[in-house]
Amino acid sequence: MLPGISTEVVAGSKMADLVIAGSGVIGLSVAFELLQSPGLQPARIHIIAQHFPGEEPISHEFTSPWAGAHFRPFPHRPESFGADRRESGYTRVTYKRMKTIAAEHPESTIEFMKGADYLEQPPSEYDGMSPGYNKDSLENFREIPKGELPPNVKSGFEYTTYCLNAPEYLGFLQRQVTALCKAKGVELCFKRMTLRSLAQVYEVVPSCDVIFNCTGLGLQLDGSYDPSCFAIRGQTLLLDVPHKTKFAAATVTHQGRDGNWTFVIKRPPVGGKPAQYILGGTKQPGDNCVTPRDMDSHAIMERARALYPELLCESEFSVARVNVGFRPARNGGSRVELESASPGPVIHAYGLGGMGYETSLGVAEHCLRIYRGLKCQRSKAKL
Repeated sequence: MLPGISTEVVAGSKMADLVIAGSGVIGLSVAFELLQSPGLQPARIHIIAQHFPGEEPISHEFTSPWAGAHFRPFPHRPESFGADRRESGYTRVTYKRMKTIAAEHPESTIEFMKGADYLEQPPSEYDGMSPGYNKDSLENFREIPKGELPPNVKSGFEYTTYCLNAPEYLGFLQRQVTALCKAKGVELCFKRMTLRSLAQVYEVVPSCDVIFNCTGLGLQLDGSYDPSCFAIRGQTLLLDVPHKTKFAAATVTHQGRDGNWTFVIKRPPVGGKPAQYILGGTKQPGDNCVTPRDMDSHAIMERARALYPELLCESEFSVARVNVGFRPARNGGSRVELESASPGPVIHAYGLGGMGYETSLGVAEHCLRIYRGLKCQRSKAKL
């Protein structure tokens, strides 16, 4: 039994067994939204994963606990317009749901605040009017006047966004899924294992009705991984900042002329502890080094020393931990679709890269629309 997890069986009359492969933010969000969707509750939900929230030490194979995390919108780029539009749509659904969750569950750690982007050499789509990045699609969006911009920054924008404490939010989702299952008479089964293939799910759960494939890099039925997927190494610093700072109410991202992104993301506090801050970071596709690199940390701190001196503690950064995580990205953007194949249907939901939290509930909503459609097709086929 996993720490803090009840596996008590509560009798129910539902018929289907559903399997969610993966216990990161996408997998847990699918379970969370499923349990609040009328007509979709199964008899049992099986969550199969190699790692689960709350484990220490955190495995580098488990991406979600390492995240910042915040919502940072972006304009749709000409070279990836379709994928950007799709992902942006997921973020807007998630944004609305996050507002509701924050109001109903303060323990979720979701905090709404100001977001700011500063760009030293902005791409042409950062004009304040492009799809996905304008006053019509973002709350309190405005272009920052030139006189308010930091040195060397050519353009900047502000909007309302949110931050959350990634490990705590994962734990919140896990607890909510457990409580909702108990309340609705759904049996919840956590199984720790490394799947050789998605087809193996049907050996473990022969009564499986459908698999939600939330495996990040896209494990397939035949045991291969989606060839379009790849990992992006990210190294960040978790900072203790005991004094008051403007970043308690704002998250800031700065893009330098050299292309480096330097960001500050609040990790809202729990249990009376002070807030911490994620300072990042690196974006290193194809780099599989799990060990923190001093060179990367020093580069991040040198940029931040000039950009965010408010985070310094007596002229130095108080680094609580160096994080190394691997964002599960995919060429062409995320894959959220139904695959009808033997031995059974799969609803894929992976390849979100570094956007797992900000797209999570939107992806879950899309998955459940697919599942509802699948159930309707089956009902019609029986007539």
